[in-house]
Amino acid sequence: MTGDVKFCAILTMRYMNKSLMQSCHDYIASHMPPPPKGLIAMRSFHIAPDRGMSLCYFDTNENLNAAFPSMKEFQQSVAAKFEAKADAQKAITSSQSDFGDC
Repeated sequence: MTGDVKFCAILTMRYMNKSLMQSCHDYIASHMPPPPKGLIAMRSFHIAPDRGMSLCYFDTNENLNAAFPSMKEFQQSVAAKFEAKADAQKAITSSQSDFGDC
């Protein structure tokens, strides 16, 4: 990492049919591509019965930028299979607002 700044991909998924969430998780577990270069951590969250989010932390902005298109493509293909809407954003943390380790 560069100083206190972290480079992140924020991936969100909202299921139109929440009963498909577990099937989607099973599919991802079986079909997840290898981790991209520079991925140092990933945390996933259930926000609501029909929504989830993953935060993917990269060591450099260059590695985030290189990995982002394929991560977004995989996410969109999964959303199409499981009646979901997906969104992907890139982010850089603010060292002034951070607290604790991730």
